[in-house]
Amino acid sequence: MNISLKHRLRGLPPGFHLLMLSDVLSGLAMGAGYVSISWWVVSVGGAHDMAWFSALTALVMLVALPLTAPLGDRFPKNRVIACGIALAMLSGLALATMAWFNFYRLAWVVASESLSMFAWALVIPSMLSIASELVPAGRLSDALSLQKSSQSVGNLIGPVVGGSLMALTPAWLALGSYAALLAIAALGALRIQIPPRNREHIQAESFIDQIRVGLRIRWRIPLERNWALWGLLMMTAYIPMVVTLLPIKLHQLGLPAFWLGACEAAASGGLLVGSLWFTHRLLQYCSRPRARAFAMWALAAVFLVVALTDHPYLMLTMFGIEGVLLSITMLIGQTHRTLAVPEAYRARVSAINVLVAKLGGMLGPALAGILLSRWSLDAVYLFFAVFHMVTVPPMLRLPGVNCFLSLNHEEVKEWYLRQHPEAFEPIATASSKLNQSI
Repeated sequence: MNISLKHRLRGLPPGFHLLMLSDVLSGLAMGAGYVSISWWVVSVGGAHDMAWFSALTALVMLVALPLTAPLGDRFPKNRVIACGIALAMLSGLALATMAWFNFYRLAWVVASESLSMFAWALVIPSMLSIASELVPAGRLSDALSLQKSSQSVGNLIGPVVGGSLMALTPAWLALGSYAALLAIAALGALRIQIPPRNREHIQAESFIDQIRVGLRIRWRIPLERNWALWGLLMMTAYIPMVVTLLPIKLHQLGLPAFWLGACEAAASGGLLVGSLWFTHRLLQYCSRPRARAFAMWALAAVFLVVALTDHPYLMLTMFGIEGVLLSITMLIGQTHRTLAVPEAYRARVSAINVLVAKLGGMLGPALAGILLSRWSLDAVYLFFAVFHMVTVPPMLRLPGVNCFLSLNHEEVKEWYLRQHPEAFEPIATASSKLNQSI
């Protein structure tokens, strides 16, 4: 039976509704900001600057994520999210000021955007795991689906807004609008009410210990270790195709900034459709492992088409399909991987997933920059599309992944702790002492 949007919203706490609003505003700002900043760099600095801009800013987030991830477990996540968004707003103001004075230096642009990357390193781990504190485990699948949908609404509108502003107005106005949207999103995040929980065991850990715990958990669980390693290769192929090469390709085709916004909006629209309807409908007819396999193979085919075509409307269609397929892989894997980790460690463990993506986001654009100096853009795009397809079979054959995904939501809750207690020694020790005292 198809689960309606109204039914999935029913019974969720007010704090989660505010989280959805904050997600919409954050997605709107990020979408507008990505298009505005990327098009400004491509238009003024060219393909070389775009490749290094992508690689260097991803490197900043890569370094920042392990350092900032424990904050989401140490402090209330709503405050961490709000502070991060406020920092990103300062980055937007700096870029708008540079554009106002027609001042473009790649180093200064990278430095300003690096502040934003540090800010999102604060926000993303907490944003990925905050739903588990607001809703019961049985409703987490609905909550994550709705959260992805609210993010997609913002991401659907944001790129269109950013592309339209870049096409019709001065760059400083588009970048200034990005900063203003972030200010509103920060205020919205502060209003999210999180139920109090015991953080004494977290406060007792040193900051470095918390970083080490997040990395140790991922490494000591074989499924997560393999997922991260092969996921790194997949993200190294995926990120350049959607972040680095797409703006360059559209610019070389002589299309205005609106088309970059339209492609980003199409992907977000597809993600919205997939999160709200298609993924749930698909899972009524096939298992999670089969749905994941279908989505990953279809996604590889989509990027082959994008690499081989110069037709803007076909590219637009492919990015819409990409969003739908991406929602399937994200919702199927993320819900289980979030529930399998004990609540006190979810922000740090979620940060490692983001760290893997950002490592790919650094390696991929750097490789793209090297290849662009030797090959044509079409050849580089095709290389990454084939590279992405080659990573699909190993991801589908991860040892134990199909059994893991076949568990229901109650069975998978804290499953990693039961299967691999050695990865959670602080928790296991604390639980043992508590049982002995009782």
